[in-house]
Amino acid sequence: MIYLPDGVQDFLPEEYRVKRKIEEKFREVFIKFGYQEIMPPTFEYSDNFSVLFDENNLYRFFDKKGNILALRPDVTTQIARIVSTKLKGSFPLKLCYVANVYRYDDPQVGKMREFTQAGIELIGTNHEESDAEIITVAIEALKSIGIEDFKVDVGQVEFFKRVVEDLELQNEEINLLREFLQQKNQSAIEEFINDKGIRGKKAKFLSELPLLFGGEEVLKRAKELYDTPKLGETIDYLERVYRILKDFGMEEYISFDLGMVQNLNYYTGIIFRCFVKGIGYAICTGGRYDGLLGIFGEHIPATGFAISVERSMLALQKQKKDIVDKSWRVLIKYKENLRSNAYKKATFLRDEGKIVEMYSYEKAKHVDENSFDEIIDMGE
Repeated sequence: MIYLPDGVQDFLPEEYRVKRKIEEKFREVFIKFGYQEIMPPTFEYSDNFSVLFDENNLYRFFDKKGNILALRPDVTTQIARIVSTKLKGSFPLKLCYVANVYRYDDPQVGKMREFTQAGIELIGTNHEESDAEIITVAIEALKSIGIEDFKVDVGQVEFFKRVVEDLELQNEEINLLREFLQQKNQSAIEEFINDKGIRGKKAKFLSELPLLFGGEEVLKRAKELYDTPKLGETIDYLERVYRILKDFGMEEYISFDLGMVQNLNYYTGIIFRCFVKGIGYAICTGGRYDGLLGIFGEHIPATGFAISVERSMLALQKQKKDIVDKSWRVLIKYKENLRSNAYKKATFLRDEGKIVEMYSYEKAKHVDENSFDEIIDMGE
């Protein structure tokens, strides 16, 4: 009874103050860009999630009627349901959230089974301005909490789809190839090519894909390698998005990774991840998901991202940043016949934003006065 399950944690007062401050900063940025906050339920029918998530990764349970329910593994899926059923007809629609999600993954550093995501969804537009805005808001949100030295790697799911579409691979093989690309494991990819007997353009396409990582020159290199009309249009689109980001002054944060793949399979276009120097996992992920709302009946384009609040805390800790302003703490000691005056004084100071604790003389003997910035003695 004194231990916690794997993948969850307690937040002690100091930690929780930092967490709440980060959430407030993110929410403030989202609202300033015109996004309205929304809060879906913590659990829904399991079927709402199992169309996209492996059931083994869901926390599922039964209600008293025998219905199978699941804790939400993702907020974007819930927002897709809400927009398709309750917010139809008024686009573009800009929504934001700060909410806990639950996934039965293997716990590891920076990856929990219960964690908080702060994110936005821009629904009803499918042009380069909307993708550039989403990336810009992600950058501004991370800047707002004081994180420095981070990069946003921008990719496009079309490149990976182009690799696998004609290879007749099984799902297990596709997942293995996705893992190799995530790891940038060139030797494993070469071995995969040989084992599967992949030849010609397909082999060259696949072997070059993990190497297309870096600055704007990556897009020029991709055009030289992949001169098919469809991928040419994809690269042109990325170039247009990048021009907008440069106009917004965001170019210093942007790099390209055309071998990027995402574990969530609802992405259809641009995808991106934010990495902080010295931390080996993404602090933010996002991208375009034009097909997701169609699952719930409305075929509407959309794009968005989610930032991990806990990973943001780790990044700040790594960079030794203190986001929480120290509050002025006041101790009021009083004689019981002056209790009313003491409370009035405490109320006045609290209205000024100070933290005030009151103790009678007898109780104050057991208080650590060194933990206070100011002590007021209301005696005679």
